[in-house]
Amino acid sequence: MELITALDKMETCAEKNDNRGFYKALLDFTAAGIGSTKNPVLLKVVMGIMPNLQRLQYIAIMLKNDSLKENVSYFRTIIEALGEKNPEKGVKAIEAYIHSEKDYALSLVKNSPLSSFLIDDPVGPE
Repeated sequence: MELITALDKMETCAEKNDNRGFYKALLDFTAAGIGSTKNPVLLKVVMGIMPNLQRLQYIAIMLKNDSLKENVSYFRTIIEALGEKNPEKGVKAIEAYIHSEKDYALSLVKNSPLSSFLIDDPVGPE
């Protein structure tokens, strides 16, 4: 299964602090997951936003040296959820991962010269 292969590579790269390898394995995991749905509408929508997501993900992963192992747990949970046929568990893992990455990215920006461009938006996306 392509997902398992990608997860194994993510784990290996996390152990070695290989950020670039981890990033590539993450993209492989994502592509395999989307492809396995065999949903052409979902595929088209996701592939339309993927370039922007990939850029943000690349920056976050390149700056994360010591927490790649923590990221693996989200993807391991997704695999477990698939095996258990438990979509809610998988969705929660994906949402938790996205929330974690968003918080990490925002913390980087808030501690940089870019922070002057941030606007507190109480109605913005969470």
